[in-house]
Amino acid sequence: MSELLIRVIPTDLEWQPTPEAAIAAAEYVAGLFAGPGDHVESVEPLFYDRIAVIDGGEYLEDVFCPRCEASIGVDWFWDLLQVRTGNDPTLNDLAVTVPCCGAALALPELRFEDPLGFARFEITIKNWTRGPWELSDHELTTTAALLGHPVLQIQAHY
Repeated sequence: MSELLIRVIPTDLEWQPTPEAAIAAAEYVAGLFAGPGDHVESVEPLFYDRIAVIDGGEYLEDVFCPRCEASIGVDWFWDLLQVRTGNDPTLNDLAVTVPCCGAALALPELRFEDPLGFARFEITIKNWTRGPWELSDHELTTTAALLGHPVLQIQAHY
């Protein structure tokens, strides 16, 4: 069975909210999916000990080098992550040498199409029935205010 996710993450990959702020923001987001006829499987705040890859699953179309603008390809990226993380989404090392031009970069410097992020915290919304498909700017701004930090969203399909 496939899964649809909205993954809300802070714009700073190292930042984490207080547990109280995380709960308040998750409760707010859950309320967005509590209208008549709406359903959501779960809304969960997740904390990571290290920086985690917050990917879009099947929505990730390509990966590009920011230095030479070459397409590196998602296969290269997924293979790299498999070697570095196995089944754990967190990373010990963000350094990478890209295969196109040999530039030494940090993984967050790569350009991803569609969005992919890195974070130590996320709110995951799983399998909902409400339209629209993503959180509105107002909903993201309110979530950010509850957390105490700006956020962005990553849509994912697995």
